[in-house]
Amino acid sequence: MSTRERFIEGIKQRLDELNTEIEQLEKRADEVRAESRKKLDAQREEMQQRRDELDKKLKEVRAASEAQLDKLKLETEHAWKAFKHSVNYFRSHFK
Repeated sequence: MSTRERFIEGIKQRLDELNTEIEQLEKRADEVRAESRKKLDAQREEMQQRRDELDKKLKEVRAASEAQLDKLKLETEHAWKAFKHSVNYFRSHFK
């Protein structure tokens, strides 16, 4: 397995794990009172946008030349951190 494939697989695995957790959190969010709903919906929207950005970056990594790979890996890691942060923030409302 190449470095690129290991990198993609690692990000994909982490993404799958958080997607599972997001599904569970979204189920709990559905139980939240209507007052808090708007705030949670906005946070959920941001989280989904971050996930979409990360998916886009993974597609770019898959299609990248070796010369572009290092730059895209850094951008993908940044997108991962932003996504993880938004998930953690969303999660914090359920503790």
